[in-house]
Amino acid sequence: MRRLLDYLFKFSGGLAAFFLIAIALLILAQSLGRVVGIAVHDANELAGFSLAAGTFLALGPAFRAGTHIRVQIVLSHLYGTARRVMETVTLCAATFLGGYFAWWVTVLAQESFSYGDTSPGVLAFPLWIPQTAMAFGLIVFTIAMIEALVDTVCGRDPAFARSEANELSE
Repeated sequence: MRRLLDYLFKFSGGLAAFFLIAIALLILAQSLGRVVGIAVHDANELAGFSLAAGTFLALGPAFRAGTHIRVQIVLSHLYGTARRVMETVTLCAATFLGGYFAWWVTVLAQESFSYGDTSPGVLAFPLWIPQTAMAFGLIVFTIAMIEALVDTVCGRDPAFARSEANELSE
């Protein structure tokens, strides 16, 4: 199961990297287009869609790798069972919220697809495409939180804690 999750998070991270490269290429095309007098229509809008897709697709891999900003004001003062209980409660709440947002963004993408919603720009880009990337990213993020919750409940350190420990020891 861990190997399958590793593949899922690498795939999501790879897609996020693809969209970040797309942003760079769109900005480069727009800049070069200005120099040679060619208008690159809707490059800003497509870069915005790529930013949304890249950001949401990176949530799960970043959480699992321990690179998310975690406010540990309370947790840093707790040890043992009290820390594990607080970590479990926060992971339960975060998993619920992640699943809730994933559900509704998925519904939004499905409705955009069924209604044929498009962006208002010159290209009339289908909105379900970036919304699907956002939904997939939120689903992967929720899976990462479920994995961390299961690890915490079973008494193991979650992946993000192992990553933080590795960074601190280096």
